Amino acid sequence: MQKDKSDFPEIELLRKDIFALTQRLNLVESKLEELQTQGVVREKTLTVEPGEDFDLKLPFNEKGSIEFGVGESGMAWLGNIVLFIGITFLGSYIQNTGTAILSSLVGFVAVAGLYLSSWFTRQSYSFLSKLFAFNGHLLIFYFTLRLHFFQENPVIKNETLGLILLFLVSFSLLFKAYQKQSQIMSGIVLIMLLFCGILGKNVSIVSGVTLLVAVISMFLYYRFAWLKLTFAFIFLVYLAHVNWLINNPIIGNTPDFIASPGFGYWFFILSWFVFSMLALLPRKEAISNEFVIALVVWNGLGFIVILGLIVVTYFSENYVPIFVLLTLFCLIYSVVLKLWSSLTITAPMYVLFGFLSLSVAIYGIFGLPESHAYFALQSLLVVSMALWYRSRFIVIMNTLLFLTLLTVYLSQHESQNLINLSYMLVAFVSARILNWKKERLNIKTEMVRNFYLLAGFVMTLVTFYYLFPVSYITASWIFAAVLFFILSLLLKRKKYRWLAIASLVASAIRLLFIDMKNVDIGYRVLIFLALAIISITVSILYTKYYIKKKEETD
Repeated sequence: MQKDKSDFPEIELLRKDIFALTQRLNLVESKLEELQTQGVVREKTLTVEPGEDFDLKLPFNEKGSIEFGVGESGMAWLGNIVLFIGITFLGSYIQNTGTAILSSLVGFVAVAGLYLSSWFTRQSYSFLSKLFAFNGHLLIFYFTLRLHFFQENPVIKNETLGLILLFLVSFSLLFKAYQKQSQIMSGIVLIMLLFCGILGKNVSIVSGVTLLVAVISMFLYYRFAWLKLTFAFIFLVYLAHVNWLINNPIIGNTPDFIASPGFGYWFFILSWFVFSMLALLPRKEAISNEFVIALVVWNGLGFIVILGLIVVTYFSENYVPIFVLLTLFCLIYSVVLKLWSSLTITAPMYVLFGFLSLSVAIYGIFGLPESHAYFALQSLLVVSMALWYRSRFIVIMNTLLFLTLLTVYLSQHESQNLINLSYMLVAFVSARILNWKKERLNIKTEMVRNFYLLAGFVMTLVTFYYLFPVSYITASWIFAAVLFFILSLLLKRKKYRWLAIASLVASAIRLLFIDMKNVDIGYRVLIFLALAIISITVSILYTKYYIKKKEETD
C-alpha cells in the first residue's frame, strides 16, 4: 500500500519550490523577449559596436588566441590599408592619362563602394565595417582635395570653390563623428580642417581656421570629456600657428618669418583664451584634477613659446603694451576662477603668470638694474594677494622668484641704495605677513618665513654697507644689531634675536680683519668698546633670562 503524500512533507515542499522557481524563470524569459522586440536589449557580441571607437589593442583575450586576434583585426587593418593605397594609385594612374574627370569619378565611385560595404557588414562584421567607413572618410577627403589642389590641370579651376568643397566635406564628417560620439573620427576630421586652413594660404584664413579648430576641440571636451583629443589639439593648434608664422612651409613655401601677420596675432591670442577655458568649464567625474591642471600648464607652455617668437621677431622695441594687457587679463581671469572654478590651484597659476607678465613690462619700461626696486615691491603685492586667494602655492613660487631676482641683482649689477632698501624692507614685511596670516595660508613650517628673514638680514648688511661711509660700516652693523634686539622685544620673536647676534658676529669679524688696518685708532677704540659693551650686556641678559626660567621651572 502506498503512503500518503503527507507522510513525506520535505518532498512536498521541494516540489512547491521547484514549481515557483519555474514560474519565475518563465516570467523573466517572457520579459526579456518583450524588451528585445522593443529594441531595448541587444545581444552582446565580441566585436566592436557601430557607434563605438576602435579598441587599438588586438582582442587576444576575447578570442582566446593570438592567431584569431591577428586573423580578424590585423588582417582587416592590413586589407584596408592596402585598399586605400590601391585606390589612390588607381586615381593617380587615370589622372596621368589625361582624364582628370574620370579619375575623380572613379575615386568617388570607390568611396561609395566602401560606404556600401560598411553598411552591409555593419551587423555581421562590425569591426571590418568601421574600417570600411573610415577608409571611405579618408578617401572622400582625398579625392575632393584633388579636384583643385596639387593638380596641373584641376577639374575645378577656382581655388575658392575647391576650398569650400573641402570645408563642406570636413564639416559633414565632423557632424557624423559628433553623432557617433567617436573621438578618433573627430580627431581625424579636425586634422582635415587644419589642413584646409593651411591650403587657404592667406594668414587670416589659416589662423582663423586654426582658432575654429581650437573652439571645436574645446566644445568636444565640454560635451564628451575627451582628454586625449584635447591634449593633442592644444599641441596641433599651436603648431599650426607656428606654421603660418614661418610662411606656411607645409605647402612648400620657404621657411621664414612673414612680413606682416595682420590679424594672425589676435587669432593666436584667442586660441590661448579658448584653451584657458579648461580651468573654468565644469569638470566631469571621469576627469581627474591632475589631468586638467596638466592641460592648463600645457596650454600655457605653448602660448609662452609662440608669444616669445612673436615678441622677439615683431615687437622687440614695443612689447610693453602686450604684456600689460596680458597682465590685466590674467589677473581678472584669476578672480573669475577664484569665484567659480572647482580647481583651487588654477586661479593662483594665472596670478603668477600675470605677475610674470608684469615683470616683463616693468623691465621694458625701466630696464636693469632700476627694475629691481619694482620687482621687490611687486613681490610684496603678490604675497598680499596670496592672502585673498588663500594660496600657499603663490607664496612658495613667489619666494623662489624673489630669491632668484635678489641673487641676480647681487651678482650681476652695481649696488643702488634705493634697490637695497626695497629688497630689505620687502623681505622683512613679507616675513611678518607670513607669520601674521600663516593659518589663513595653511603654512605649517617656518621654512618660507626663514628664507625671507635670511634675505632681509643679508640685505640689511648690504644696505648699511653702501649707505654709510667706509669708516662707519661696522658701527652701522652694530646699530642694526640693536634694532634687531628691539624688534625681538616688541614682537616677542626669538628669530630677531638670532639676527641681532648674527649682526654682532659680522661686526666683530669686520672689526678684527678689516677695521684694524684701515680705521683711525681713536675711532677703533670706540668701536671696540661699543661692541664689547653690547656683547656683554647681551650675555648678562641671556644669563638672567636663563636663571629666571630655571627658577620658574623648579
